[in-house]
Amino acid sequence: MKTKIILLLAAVLAVVAGFPCQATGKHTKKAPKRACIELENDQYGVTRRINPKCKAVYLVFTAHYSTNDNGHFENFDGIVPVLDVLKEKKVRGSFFPTGLCFDQPQYKAAIKRIVDEGHYLSAHSYGHLLMCDGEKSLVTRDSIDNDIKLMEKKLGEVGLKKSQYCWMIPPYETYNQENVDELQRLGYHLISPTPGIKTDMDWAAPGDKNYVSAHDIMQQLWDYEAKHGMNGVILLVHAMNYPGRTQADRVYDHLGEIIDGLRARGYTFKTMNDVIAASRKRLVFNTSIVERP
Repeated sequence: MKTKIILLLAAVLAVVAGFPCQATGKHTKKAPKRACIELENDQYGVTRRINPKCKAVYLVFTAHYSTNDNGHFENFDGIVPVLDVLKEKKVRGSFFPTGLCFDQPQYKAAIKRIVDEGHYLSAHSYGHLLMCDGEKSLVTRDSIDNDIKLMEKKLGEVGLKKSQYCWMIPPYETYNQENVDELQRLGYHLISPTPGIKTDMDWAAPGDKNYVSAHDIMQQLWDYEAKHGMNGVILLVHAMNYPGRTQADRVYDHLGEIIDGLRARGYTFKTMNDVIAASRKRLVFNTSIVERP
């Protein structure tokens, strides 16, 4: 399928800074640079790439704590190894745990580290709501509102204001237009992983029909990069220990390899804090509605 791009020029307060856009004109004097950014959005208005002309990748980490089994299936147990690798590699990431992760005493020190070490911290909803099945909404707007209020309470307890976490990843990365409209009404800008990359497919155990090994996931990542490039990619890795997989079969265990491989290919790393920093500036940006293969 050919990529379809509809460019709309607008001025807004919440855009990404740090990407120079050279103005042109007839004067021989060099024109001043303006910061501009292109956001590639899907048909619902959710951002899937940030500035596809720039060789920067956005590493994002999600997690949820499944209370029905005391975190056996879903948890935040990968957070410390992830933070350690990011610290070693001098890279910052963007973290989106659900609010239920904030409730667990074993994660409180790590959540504090996220903030103290300069990473971006928002949330993935409070209770990991499954908001829709295709275009059919499964929750009411009131349910979304109540969930978000609980999430905001948890983020406030670690000292954050809404202006510091207003970009979020919808739960399950699943949404329809009604869901998006409601979250936007509540003041959130939405992002979701760039489609076509399988680094989030590490939740199934060997023998499951959905199982993909970390080895195959890594190979697919580099194949994707070679074919499509990864400019502006939002790259999701679960900071979770799913059952039935060995440590070496967890994608986050290969985070150092991902960082080194992308750097060797000329990429840098940005976080949603770069987006927040730009929200204080009146900048020019392009949004694109994109369909990709």
